Amino acid sequence: MNEQVASISPKQALKRLSPYVGKHPWMFASVVFSVLATAASSRALPWIIGMIIDRAILPKDSGMFVSLVFLYLGVEILKTFFFFIQSYYFQVFGNKMLYYIREDLYRHVLHLPLEFFNKTPVGRVVTRMTNDVGALGELFSEGIVAVFTQSVILIATIVAMSILSWKLTLITLATAPIYVYLVYLLTKRVRLLLHETKSKLSAMNAFLAENISGIRITQLYNRTEKQNQIFDKSSAEYRDVNIQMLRSYAWLQPVLNLFNATLITSALYAGGYFNLEGALPLGAMITFLMYSQDFIHPIRDIMEKIQQFQNSLTSAERVFHLMEEPSEQDQAPRPLGQLRGQIEMKNLFFSYRPELPPALSDINLKIEAGESVALVGRTGSGKTTFISLLQRFYDVPPQTLFIDGEAIENLPRKGLRRRLGVIQQDPVLFRGTLEFNVSLGHPDIDPTRVKAACQRAGLKLAPDLFIEERGANLSLGERQLVAFARIFAFDPEILILDEATANIDSETEVLLKKATLEATKGRTSLVIAHRLSTIEHCDRVIVLEQGRVAEMGAPAELLAQKGLYAQLAEAGVKSMRISASADGIADP
Repeated sequence: MNEQVASISPKQALKRLSPYVGKHPWMFASVVFSVLATAASSRALPWIIGMIIDRAILPKDSGMFVSLVFLYLGVEILKTFFFFIQSYYFQVFGNKMLYYIREDLYRHVLHLPLEFFNKTPVGRVVTRMTNDVGALGELFSEGIVAVFTQSVILIATIVAMSILSWKLTLITLATAPIYVYLVYLLTKRVRLLLHETKSKLSAMNAFLAENISGIRITQLYNRTEKQNQIFDKSSAEYRDVNIQMLRSYAWLQPVLNLFNATLITSALYAGGYFNLEGALPLGAMITFLMYSQDFIHPIRDIMEKIQQFQNSLTSAERVFHLMEEPSEQDQAPRPLGQLRGQIEMKNLFFSYRPELPPALSDINLKIEAGESVALVGRTGSGKTTFISLLQRFYDVPPQTLFIDGEAIENLPRKGLRRRLGVIQQDPVLFRGTLEFNVSLGHPDIDPTRVKAACQRAGLKLAPDLFIEERGANLSLGERQLVAFARIFAFDPEILILDEATANIDSETEVLLKKATLEATKGRTSLVIAHRLSTIEHCDRVIVLEQGRVAEMGAPAELLAQKGLYAQLAEAGVKSMRISASADGIADP
């Protein structure tokens, strides 16, 4: 389950983030100016101290002393003011960027094709949209503010040291390239290990999401120990990579400490020699030593943030990789008027992937507007593929599937799906009120319409009833009744019932039968079911076998032919009898 994601450099990450930065140019300019002002005022403070020594203390000039002390205080106040602007606006700026990125990513995910979700674990997508987006946001609030600010201070320090004595600066920084190279090697390894920890964390999250969702099966089949062993192995791998990363990161501080000691020793020795030779005043020497001491602080701060910065870059790679996933596209996006509901397939062949056998082969049929058609067949015969193509979850070959005489590839996905209503065997419900689950927040569906839809579906629940995640506080029958109420509220022109009454008890089925008959009146209806009572009202039955149309006709006609449909119907009756016998119900 490891994921391969192309590496991204800081320059590439900033280039990808530049459109978000451009949304608030004045705020970005204010931040940059405050950083430069903070760096300049910080470098001025040691210079003022040197002047106090050389121009006030040694000459014993009290007037100059007072003036320079107040100058020092004024610069400190300015530094504090600019530092506040820098810190506050960088945090605000980072949060705004995070908001825009999270919004764009979620919108993009909502428009990804179903094929993407078939091959990508849900836990991996959730990790991108939570952990990775959060870490990417810290690239603004923590990473960039530290790296950019401290880099400016570092450059300002070198410039200030060179102004005092370029010879002394060269001597002091002679060993810097060696330490910088060592730090570079360590940080490079940290980044590679960070990338690996992200990958292993994503795999672990995907495993957790899948197994917690299927906890009933795990417990029912006594697979808890086996699943625990798999998780322990995954968790141990994540731990080991983290330890390797921490070991590499732990070397950074000792290397920096040694760098600091070498730097100060060089400055003290060479600066003292220059002072004794009369080439450098005492105050300037002390100022240089303070600059030397300050030189290591920016590097230390950058290194302390480098892990966060690298973590943010790794997250940026994963977020941008998800953003680059191709979304569903319409050849001619346009408004779609009301449909009549006529469906036609001409020489339709469809395969999910080129290397797989066709899921549907040579389908030629026509469903008239308002006709009610049952799709029947064994598991894997192509029933689900049939309705998935109608919903444009997958693209068919051009000019093979038509709605109201127009090729489906020319119809906008959003508009088409708005005209399709689907009720599945296990309806999807969201955490929220019953009213929200019926209307799905659509502005045109008011509470009165929701109430009427619930009454038509026979749903005797209060609209303000709070429904738990996946409808956990409702029975399966009630969840399906909510799905029927949703259909009545949206009133689509084409209705698809995908095993909608497969798991409903007899009493609920009677309740839904009248509502189903009413819902199918005047609209095209496709019914996938095995119960004869569910499809006996259909105008026609299409029997699929291995992706082909095996039989087609009225239910009574097909039963009389004693063909495949009759065999499936007989098997369904036997199954119902066995189920009724197991429940203690007398066989009629």
